[in-house]
Amino acid sequence: MSVGGHVFKRRSGMTLVEILVVLAIVGVMAAVVTLGVGAADRGMGVETEANRLADRLRLAADDVLVTRRPLSLSFDGEGYVFTRGDEAATGVVDALAERHAFPAGVRMVGLGLASPVSIDPDGAAPVAAFGLTKGDQRWRVTFDGLNAVVEPVTEEVPA
Repeated sequence: MSVGGHVFKRRSGMTLVEILVVLAIVGVMAAVVTLGVGAADRGMGVETEANRLADRLRLAADDVLVTRRPLSLSFDGEGYVFTRGDEAATGVVDALAERHAFPAGVRMVGLGLASPVSIDPDGAAPVAAFGLTKGDQRWRVTFDGLNAVVEPVTEEVPA
């Protein structure tokens, strides 16, 4: 091809703009796939629930330290709620104010504990341990009145 006396050869290949557009499309697709992996079970696993319980126990301990008003954790197999005496936990942060119900399949037991359990950051209460299960997944939340630790349970249950 010739224009104004200049001869232009047509090169095969892609321009920089075309390459950038392809990279942008690949990046968006990779992000969608990455975020979508496990979305069906997100927020419903036993590990997630164990971590949520531990976070709320820590928050409850902080609340008791600041307000000097006692809190208790009342629980059953399907969920738990924080209470102040005989009433719901009024005057606490929203994360503690309402009952938390577990997703389908997740169960909680107090390991050697009866409900309710007193939240005592001063250490007067004994260490509390809770077990959460879903199918063959088992997690333990150990709470010493100030801090909560989450760990998977790997030992076999005796028959």
